[in-house]
Amino acid sequence: MKVIEIIGSKIWRNKNTGAVASIFGAVPWTNPEDKRSWVIETRGFTWRLDNGTVGLGRVPAKTYEEARKVMNRINERSS
Repeated sequence: MKVIEIIGSKIWRNKNTGAVASIFGAVPWTNPEDKRSWVIETRGFTWRLDNGTVGLGRVPAKTYEEARKVMNRINERSS
């Protein structure tokens, strides 16, 4: 397993309540009116692996530099 790319970690966020949801599951709204309250935001950075997987099963890095350090550690172990 090798990390090949650092990408923005995106989530759905409700502008009214602050609730958050994964962009990889079902949509978080239940009707067309509710849909207007939800926006996609980038929060931190995650990783794309050489097998197409996105994420490492851990909380996204807060900064690009932190994500790069994690990527380098993982790729060094894979070599």
